[in-house]
Order: sequence, then structure tokens, then C-alpha cells
Amino acid sequence: MNSAFTKVSNLKLNKFSKITISLASSTFFLYALGQSPIFKNIFAGFFTCSG
Repeated sequence: MNSAFTKVSNLKLNKFSKITISLASSTFFLYALGQSPIFKNIFAGFFTCSG
């Protein structure tokens, strides 16, 4: 009973940590993209052309 409970809690923790890690890495990736001037120009051109 105890080992089954620890397995379930470990799975939940593992899933949560995977989601947290992927969320943090994607946020950092988007931030890095926003910091680079090349992508800033591309985004600016995209938004001005689409308007």
C-alpha cells in the first residue's frame, strides 16, 4: 500500500516538474528571441505588413 502510494505521488511530481521545466524553458526561449534585434525587426515587419 505504501509503495503504491509513493509511486503515484512520484508520478504526479514528475509530471508537474516536467511541465514546470518545459514552461520555464519556453519562456526563456521567447525572452531570448525578444532580446535579439534580428527577430525584433522580423516581428516589427510582420506586424506592420499585416496591419
